[in-house]
Amino acid sequence: MENLANIITLARIAITPPFVIFMVMSNSHPGYRYAALALFAFGAFTDWLDGQVARRTESVSNFGKTADPLADRLFIGATIITLYAMRMLPLAFMVIVLGRDVLMAAGYPFLGKIDPDKIAVHWSGKVATAILFVALICLVLPKAPHIGSLTGFSGYSFTSGASWQTYGLWLFIVGMAWSLYSGAIYVKRALEAVRESA
Repeated sequence: MENLANIITLARIAITPPFVIFMVMSNSHPGYRYAALALFAFGAFTDWLDGQVARRTESVSNFGKTADPLADRLFIGATIITLYAMRMLPLAFMVIVLGRDVLMAAGYPFLGKIDPDKIAVHWSGKVATAILFVALICLVLPKAPHIGSLTGFSGYSFTSGASWQTYGLWLFIVGMAWSLYSGAIYVKRALEAVRESA
């Protein structure tokens, strides 16, 4: 576990709590939003960096294969929950992405025991994560407008007053679609593994 790639992955997990704290504090102290943005950008960068380091130093490990996607889901999940709590993201968006992640996490140990090859990260999951990271960066940017309702889009237009936050919401929808697609791939793999083991 003691290699640079894994340390970078663990750093992404470590910055999650301070990121959430800075975001919450930005309601009363706007300057904290910049600190939160810097941490989120760093977290997104480490998602790319740890994989590059692992491959170039030939230090790909079983720990890294498990910890990297887990760190992604924890970081993205905490960000989504925070944005929802701050009324910057609709409830439906949070439920869809986190629901998919919970389903994948629940099936991971089961599928890993049946066929470890089936839990390998699919490229569509990487695409979904990349798009969600970009979308969330747009939403974390300072002066994000609030959504009028916790359960819908009232008080917010997806077409008027184009801003980084508007683009972020549209990108989030694209990221959700890719996330659901990758989730379907994993479900298909799970069903295949069950049939093969029967």
